[in-house]
Amino acid sequence: MSGLDEANVDAVDPGAGAPRRQDATPSRWARLTWQAGDPAVLAALLARRLGISAARVDVEAGAVAWRLDLGGEPLDVVPWRREGPRDEPAPEGRLTLEPIPGGGTVPALDPAAPLSLVGIVWSTVDLDRAAADLDLWLAPDDPAMGDGDAHPDPHLGARTRIRRSVALPGGTLVLAEPNTEGRLAASLARDSEGPCALLLRPSAGLAAWVAQARGRGVPASAPRRGPLGSAVLLPGRIVAGPHLLIVEAPKTGVGRSTIAP
Repeated sequence: MSGLDEANVDAVDPGAGAPRRQDATPSRWARLTWQAGDPAVLAALLARRLGISAARVDVEAGAVAWRLDLGGEPLDVVPWRREGPRDEPAPEGRLTLEPIPGGGTVPALDPAAPLSLVGIVWSTVDLDRAAADLDLWLAPDDPAMGDGDAHPDPHLGARTRIRRSVALPGGTLVLAEPNTEGRLAASLARDSEGPCALLLRPSAGLAAWVAQARGRGVPASAPRRGPLGSAVLLPGRIVAGPHLLIVEAPKTGVGRSTIAP
């Protein structure tokens, strides 16, 4: 489901494999997509919930997506891609990370954007194994940046570990393992391991963004402290997500690392 399993590593660059930690120039090795049974409807719903716009774009020959700009990080809502005869579209779709063959340029970020992607939550049943499996995509641990620290996420019902990655959208990957029968456990039961939540930072600050959202009729949970600090959850139609977390994340540091993988 993730698009970044071991079977896809060679597909990224058949000659050179996947990203190299010693690369002098940071490269982006995956793009963020949100699959949906009806992409246009879901894109409009996401845009309303987040208070941003969605634009129709041509992503490749004959293929159309609805793009949301998350502070310079594009999120493309695309048609559901069946991975088996029983793989029916989920009510709120699913998140995927699709490899960029040969790598790509890390996008320029806009700190003044209303909402910026600062991280992706990766669901797993084993934090240590997930960190090892994804190590090629991640920056080396830097304890000064909080890498490897364990943090609870009460919104998802998880214990988490933060890792940085310029190779992946958002610059931060939050590995998450269930510690209750909550939202993360539901995501794993439905979609198995992979991206399950977006961490989004509002330029106006968390409290102001939540007030504006509630003014638009968009419900938001009470703030609770998660791996990137205080955060609210935007409840979806189903408990399995994908999940949207609005965070009071720093503009620099773990959420905005520029260190190459």
